[in-house]
Amino acid sequence: MIEDATLLILSGGESQRMGRPKHALRINGRTIVEHLNGNLQQLFVETLLVGRDLPCRPEGVRFVEDAHGVKSPLAGIHSGLCASRTDLCFVVACDMPYVVPDLVDLLLVLAQGVDACVPVAAGFFEPLCAAYQKTALPAIERAIRDRHLKVSALYSKLRTNIVSEEEVRSVDPLLVSFRNLNTPRDVIAHGFAEPTARS
Repeated sequence: MIEDATLLILSGGESQRMGRPKHALRINGRTIVEHLNGNLQQLFVETLLVGRDLPCRPEGVRFVEDAHGVKSPLAGIHSGLCASRTDLCFVVACDMPYVVPDLVDLLLVLAQGVDACVPVAAGFFEPLCAAYQKTALPAIERAIRDRHLKVSALYSKLRTNIVSEEEVRSVDPLLVSFRNLNTPRDVIAHGFAEPTARS
């Protein structure tokens, strides 16, 4: 049986290209965080939104302050893992609204007995659509302390299950889970999202 898990939605980043906070973008009347939580929450016992000074905090989602002051998703992953009620967490960036639940389920299963489970797409790791255990915390803390802030550089220091693109495509044939929204043009081009007014 798969262990209980927590959904960690990372809202970090300065959103310079988007020009507004990404976590407040709206998709069919819901914020992108509400959209992600609505699509994935059935797999988790809780959802955490990790960030700093966020004015938009959806109901039913616990907010965790990222207090590191480090410009790296690694800081958000650390804050979320420390705050979660479960050992196993699934991390997703708030600008990735297309994550397929079957992929999440697969990664959670493959994360059993390791520190991290990360998919590969187009030859690259996808560290912000990946599963992490609390056992990864010591290595993450050392990396932050030493300012080695690239998330994928951490994997050689952990027991990491790397999931091939072929296996990913068995549940997400078009790799839609890894499409993200970086600019207002992306929001419009992807068809079902409209940006909110600038906050």
